[in-house]
Amino acid sequence: MNATVNEQALERARNLHRGGQFAQAIAGYDEVLAREPGRADVWHLKGMAEHQSGQLDNASASAARAIEIGGAQPAFLMLEAGVQHDRGDLEGAAERFVRAAQGKPQWAAPLLELGRVRMDQGRPDAALEAFRAASALDARNVRAWNGIGMALLTLTRTDEALRAFNHALTIDSKYAYAHLNLGRIFNLRNDLKRALEHAIHAIRFDGKLVDAYLLAGDIHRKQREPEPALGAYTAAVKAAPASAKARNALAELLAEMGHAEKSRSEYRAIAEQHPGNLKAALGANLVLPQVYQGLEHLEHCRVEYLEGLERLHDLAPRFRFPRGDAALAEARWTNFYLAYQGANDVRPQKRYAEFLQGVLQRSVPEFYAPRPKRAGGGRIRVGFFSHFFYNCTVGRYFASWLTGLDRAKFEVHVYYTNEWVADDTKAIAAGVDHFHHLPGRMLYEVAAQVARDNLDILVYPELGMHAETFTLANLRLAPVQCAGWGHPQTTGHEAIDHFISCELMEPEGAQAHYAERLALLPGLGTRYGKPAGEQKSTRADFGLPEDKTLYLLPQSLFKIHPDNDELVAEVIHRDPDALLVAFASHHDAQTNLYGLRLAKAFERRGLDLATRTRFVMPFVPHASYVRLNTLCDVMLDTLHWSGGNTSLDALASGLPVVSLPGALMRGRQSHAMLTILEAGELIARDTEDYVERAVALGRDRDYRLAISERIVANHGLLFDRDEPLRALERFFEAAVL
Repeated sequence: MNATVNEQALERARNLHRGGQFAQAIAGYDEVLAREPGRADVWHLKGMAEHQSGQLDNASASAARAIEIGGAQPAFLMLEAGVQHDRGDLEGAAERFVRAAQGKPQWAAPLLELGRVRMDQGRPDAALEAFRAASALDARNVRAWNGIGMALLTLTRTDEALRAFNHALTIDSKYAYAHLNLGRIFNLRNDLKRALEHAIHAIRFDGKLVDAYLLAGDIHRKQREPEPALGAYTAAVKAAPASAKARNALAELLAEMGHAEKSRSEYRAIAEQHPGNLKAALGANLVLPQVYQGLEHLEHCRVEYLEGLERLHDLAPRFRFPRGDAALAEARWTNFYLAYQGANDVRPQKRYAEFLQGVLQRSVPEFYAPRPKRAGGGRIRVGFFSHFFYNCTVGRYFASWLTGLDRAKFEVHVYYTNEWVADDTKAIAAGVDHFHHLPGRMLYEVAAQVARDNLDILVYPELGMHAETFTLANLRLAPVQCAGWGHPQTTGHEAIDHFISCELMEPEGAQAHYAERLALLPGLGTRYGKPAGEQKSTRADFGLPEDKTLYLLPQSLFKIHPDNDELVAEVIHRDPDALLVAFASHHDAQTNLYGLRLAKAFERRGLDLATRTRFVMPFVPHASYVRLNTLCDVMLDTLHWSGGNTSLDALASGLPVVSLPGALMRGRQSHAMLTILEAGELIARDTEDYVERAVALGRDRDYRLAISERIVANHGLLFDRDEPLRALERFFEAAVL
């Protein structure tokens, strides 16, 4: 065959290549090479097609053959470097991109790729240099300007990053990645309207850009708009059916919305398609419902969960990561709903922590090495790490830990990962020595930040409530590490040395409930300010009748164990004027499931749930919620998981709280508060006694008012106490010795 015919065959292969028909293109290139095996350019083209179709070994061999025949030409080095980058050989990739740039000094492409490698190496400063060099060669290269923005964003030079992305849009207003990254910045700034606008623009200009759909879904979730979020995640999966990232996001949302079995099925399908995907394996084995159908369902789910833990241990060798940041990103998980099953969780939590350490220690050994105690004197460096330092359970409980320590003795660092900066957050930032705001950062970078600060003690106030924080707590970032009782369940992490709790809330023999060493504080364990409510609300504002006795059941539905159903129903049954006031979930499936479960207990007593219950909309402002407490008559504390903030809000309002203490601390918080307030007549001995005490309060207004007046008169025993902080200081001083 003459040269002309062979060139025609080459052109056909190139056309197939341009059309994305990689297998046919590779076959065409092989046909040409069979006649002219010395064509370095064809080996290069074949390697590119192999690289684009994911055949990394073949692509590497083709690149090596091209270099062997034609020398280290910049284009050949680019191919070889790209393959190495995808294999995780970042040093090798960087070296070849540098050589490619040196071989063709006016070519921006190798500098762009070098910038990407530097970002993956965790060297945003070097990446910024490479991207800027690329933009100097090609001032209208939008990829270069987008890279500049990404590097600046990683360096927390957010305003400069914003300008870089906007400049990219002046070059190409339809450049989807710039819109995506602008959306990310506005999301981090909690400007959700503008964030969503840019996410939608990115989708419009690139319908295959999965991260844009995911950003839109994340924004809708943040705004508690589950249906639009579901639509966005579903569209992401449709745009990229093989994307584990998109499908994991969808599975996570399904669980959140109350579709636990659908979620688990989706996770299992992802795990089957991507056996090395850690997030999918975690979901496939550990997803728990938020609301159970009944006690039998709860017990079945617990057995499934424990079996899933053991399967994960068997699967552990398959989870390997080329870089530490990738490992930490995929390991984000928390067993939050396990605590609401009402059992001692030391064994399962330790098993999970052992599994996680076994997976992560291979990728980030630097964060598992012992950290010697800091030499020298000076103030004790205490760090507090949370996603929830604002006006919520964590912020209200633990703000005084951050701002109330003696500054002559303690240097306080705060690490806050939430983009939301509330007035409470600003007050905390102003009241500590160092406030590190770290929203959107890679977990590896966050861990490195904490380690660099050379703390003496690191405290996580609420481990288990946030997946990223719970994962970081598996690492050793300070010589002494502690968990607080913001989520009162043992962490199981070997790296958590102490669990700080309240002496009055713990039962006898409480150490058996914790993998950590228990440290007990007096009173509430914190200086808790008395909550204030608005003054103008009426029952009608909440859709509640004036002529009924209102029994408040304020817990989130996932906290209400099935054992509470008969208890609540019996209280309402024995008081003909009773109306139960509960809070709906913002996911209808959760509310409906709980309603169906409770209705059965009501029906057994001839009661109609619809006429004897009012579900208030969730997430009312805190001041309005406190006011609602003053409008109710009795609060029904829940078994297994008693009120914390909810009980404090009730007691601050003078609302009597009837409680039956449980076997674990998380079922004894109200018991401690009532003991401090000298209101022991509100503490029941058993379920029958609970019902009698609750109904007696509900049906006897004078008795109820007398109890309420005594609670209010004794507020000084409970609120705004300094003794817990002084005890915390003594604990910290002893812990660093």
